[in-house]
Amino acid sequence: MPALSVLLPVRNALPWLDASLASLRRQTFADFEIVAIDDGSTDGSGERLDHLARGERRLRVFHTEARGLPEALNLGLSKARGTWIARHDADDLSHRRRFDLQRSLLESDQGTAVVGSRLRMFPMTSTGVGMRRWARWHNTLLTHEAMACEVLIDSPIAHGTAMLRRAWLERVGGWHERGWPEDLDLWIRLFRAGARFAKRPETLYSWRQHRSNATRRDPRYHRQRFIDLKLEALRLDFLRGARRATVLGVGTSLARARAAIATLGLEVESREAGRPHARVLASLAPPAVLVFMSPEARRRWRTALTEIGWRELQDFIFVT
Repeated sequence: MPALSVLLPVRNALPWLDASLASLRRQTFADFEIVAIDDGSTDGSGERLDHLARGERRLRVFHTEARGLPEALNLGLSKARGTWIARHDADDLSHRRRFDLQRSLLESDQGTAVVGSRLRMFPMTSTGVGMRRWARWHNTLLTHEAMACEVLIDSPIAHGTAMLRRAWLERVGGWHERGWPEDLDLWIRLFRAGARFAKRPETLYSWRQHRSNATRRDPRYHRQRFIDLKLEALRLDFLRGARRATVLGVGTSLARARAAIATLGLEVESREAGRPHARVLASLAPPAVLVFMSPEARRRWRTALTEIGWRELQDFIFVT
């Protein structure tokens, strides 16, 4: 049996499929299988997968009706035979040493459940300012603690970069279809269950940008669905048992956050505060939800609150 199973969901990815699979064939770690799920493709991707499988014994292809990414991934997991599970998207590229380096980390650190890597976006002509900003943020989060503290900012591990211990994935029930981002939902549930995260400092994954990206077109990645997911995480993990909360931020983001958190049935006080001045800090009481888009603003507030004895994820949390 292969040590590693690579889950490759495919939906109308024909223009990029050959290059994506070629990047897997070049891996320096060879003990893996590719479990490709053709999720109702209509562009010939399914037929191309069948053709490629005839020349690649490690490629196993399964065809389904269009059911969506979480169900495709869960089907792939049910067919997988490996102890480790890696993700790879059908339009992206993995560096040839990706599996080798991630597997090495999981083998050497038995306490780690999930390992990602730094990534790059390509081609740059199709990568907007917002995605470049997101990639820079993602690539700075290299430790478990950094990822845990910023999990309600956005997904701290890009889904396609992830390699996981199968036991942990099965412990939390795989991927859930909730109509919101399935990757962030999975990371939150794994953090809640006590899983440890890591990220390789090397750039081992290339995320292709194009007009058909699911992040641009799939309703589960719309802003409101992120908000719904983050509100549930706040309710279950941070504000559980609380009757009141303070929300700090500036401008419209503060107003929106206050209105959203009020739907949880708490008494909410909003505080307009751009910088952590001493008089503001002296007047605060936990729990506090801080809404700052700027990483630099979060660093300032994190430092100031920690210096007065507040504990992140217990007394305060950052959300966007």
